[in-house]
Amino acid sequence: MIINFTKSIIVSFLILFLLPSITTFAEEKNSDILPNTIDPIKFSQKNLSLEVTSKKDNDNSKHVKVFTVIDRIYDINISKSTFKIEAEILLTWINTDDHFKLKSNFDEHTYSNQEIRDILKDIWHPKFIVQSEIHRRETLFSTLHINPNGSLELFEKFETTLPFNTQIRQYPFGELNLNLDIVAFTHDVKEMKFDPVYFEIGHQNQDEQVLIGDWTLVDSYLDKKLVDRLSTKSQKYSKNSFHFIIKHDFKDMFQRIFIPLGGVIVISLFLTLFSSLRFEQNKMMRVGSQLTLLLTTFALKFSLGDSIPHTHYLNLIDLVFLIATGVIVLNLFSSIIISELYLIGTYKNINKLELLFDWITPLIALIALIGSIYTVFYN
Repeated sequence: MIINFTKSIIVSFLILFLLPSITTFAEEKNSDILPNTIDPIKFSQKNLSLEVTSKKDNDNSKHVKVFTVIDRIYDINISKSTFKIEAEILLTWINTDDHFKLKSNFDEHTYSNQEIRDILKDIWHPKFIVQSEIHRRETLFSTLHINPNGSLELFEKFETTLPFNTQIRQYPFGELNLNLDIVAFTHDVKEMKFDPVYFEIGHQNQDEQVLIGDWTLVDSYLDKKLVDRLSTKSQKYSKNSFHFIIKHDFKDMFQRIFIPLGGVIVISLFLTLFSSLRFEQNKMMRVGSQLTLLLTTFALKFSLGDSIPHTHYLNLIDLVFLIATGVIVLNLFSSIIISELYLIGTYKNINKLELLFDWITPLIALIALIGSIYTVFYN
């Protein structure tokens, strides 16, 4: 009876262990497939209200239109909370003050490299920084186009490394909110405002993959706000934020973490259940096997390294590792104690004590798993 009860607990443990993965897989199957390219028309219409609102301001600030395309998002490092991005930004504005100077001194329509610096040093132009970047952005190439009506188009393609917030208790489930923020550098809002009018993840009809790695794009959006700067308390600067929501492909982590850990836990429980210490030949095998499983768990945690987040709280993977370690340690210590009691032979109820551990260990594991799932997904 106790063996049947223990078997039921183990089956329940396996079902609960696989429940988050099964649920997520079902949601993916039932949901519509989201495109990797966000419709730029949607963002143009959404940002039209931002542009109109900005033009209603009663000020003399220059309005610089911002067009943004994200070319690549790659090297998403969960353990370091960083990712790399390659993006294109086009800034357009009308420069009526320097129209005559531009028309008389520059005959060509498009300039690049050193020519851009020579032109911009003598005229008004917008400057921006990438907020919170870990390394200063590297400009891959840039161009300046001068239109006959006096408007200018400053294009820059760059790459940089940015941090992200790792508040992902459900990892490898759940979502990450990555963002690219550009902030005005030298001109405050009284002089210049950034008006985002276009945002796209990858160019239309682009064959290359934008999001590199085991990740899927869920959503994208942008917002516009004003920010302060420590250098001056009386001025505010225009800021555009481009957000992209991504989620991890759980099937990869399921194969690398949950299947091995689930196998370790089940093997440890079956060794306890079907290798009775009443028989002398089972003693060394059971203790040695539990010790091997414990070392295997430590080696698996070490080998994952950069694949799991390092947070100040316990996420789902941390809890599963703790449960696996706890189950193995409990089975190891109980095996040693019961073996010693069988060897001494003075304790009359050794069989009952062994049967107690046969069902109490999987019961503790089941309760711990239920508590972990509730804490991570429902609390």
